[in-house]
Amino acid sequence: MVDALRAHAGIKTAAAAALKVGKTTLYAFLKAHPNVMEAAADVDEEILDIAESQVVKAIREGDLPTVRWFLELKGKDRGYVRRVENTGKDGGPIETQQKPDLSKLSIEELEILAKGAAKREGKVWPM
Repeated sequence: MVDALRAHAGIKTAAAAALKVGKTTLYAFLKAHPNVMEAAADVDEEILDIAESQVVKAIREGDLPTVRWFLELKGKDRGYVRRVENTGKDGGPIETQQKPDLSKLSIEELEILAKGAAKREGKVWPM
């Protein structure tokens, strides 16, 4: 099982398919065998190490998108953060209150709203 996990980069669904078992069976086996679960975790760590080394390699080669991504992720305390400014219409403030367009409601829908408002205010509909 560990060989299958290693061959499939720790991807449990792919390893289960290679072993011709369902992923639920694989997860149950891992849960029942802590030593195999630990080996699977080691495979995950190996893959993470490989990914990290590729990031470092890309940075050393001057891959600017990777450099920027890394700085935004790890260099926040040095001011490398992505800032996004959201504005409303024509650069104004964002409207947070909805303004319903009652002209699009049917008479029945307007009556339901009026009854609800009257009930909320302790009045009887129709007034």
